[in-house]
Amino acid sequence: MFGSELYSRGRFWEVDFARGVGIIMMVISNFVTDLQYFLNYSGHPLFWKLFAYTTASIFVFISGLSFWISYSRSIKKSPRPYGKYFRRFGKLFGIGLVITIVTYLFLSDGTIYFGILHFLGLASILAIPFYSFGKKNVLFAIFFIFGSLLVSRIHANTLLFLPLGITPQSFFTLDYFPIFPWFGVYLLGLAVGSFAYPKGERSFEVAFPSFIPVEFICFAGRHTLKIYVAHQPILVGLLFLLHGGLPNLTIP
Repeated sequence: MFGSELYSRGRFWEVDFARGVGIIMMVISNFVTDLQYFLNYSGHPLFWKLFAYTTASIFVFISGLSFWISYSRSIKKSPRPYGKYFRRFGKLFGIGLVITIVTYLFLSDGTIYFGILHFLGLASILAIPFYSFGKKNVLFAIFFIFGSLLVSRIHANTLLFLPLGITPQSFFTLDYFPIFPWFGVYLLGLAVGSFAYPKGERSFEVAFPSFIPVEFICFAGRHTLKIYVAHQPILVGLLFLLHGGLPNLTIP
């Protein structure tokens, strides 16, 4: 469904739009990473690194903002709507574990142990006690973001602390979103949500622009998980055909 009719039923088009921009940027960023491995692409490394961090920041921030809106509406129906968010954790983290298994089996290096889906699943649980802090989550966000400067210097010869940002020496993975600093970005989303969407409702007026590119991006924003799960097999399949087989995947 497209257009203003959908957004008259309680969804916010600007949130879907921002999420859609994020997932489109993520597809582009991951495609560039694939090109590095399959076709040895090495152009504009600084630009693509900044592009990847910007993409991830948009995606995680909007996820935090969306949590604020969703949780605000959920507690109107039940003061303890925890089941919904534990199910979300199970779904996202479960898909993340599938990605872990696939990358472990098919990649010679770079197994994804704690990627974006692992993180978003865990964040949907961790964010529950932070909801009550509202705008004050900015302070906690600063703690997690800048705390990563210290945590990233700590190393342990185990993978158990990966969610925190503590890695073994010379650790390499293709996708890594530890709590330090990314939960800080997620909490910034909560903080912005607390004044932009108090009680889960928009505090400002913004009309839906009936414009096909905007509608397409919003459509992508409503189906981010499906796009995320499907895009890599499609991209890798295309590059597999172009390359004539799987290359030996190693650190560029």
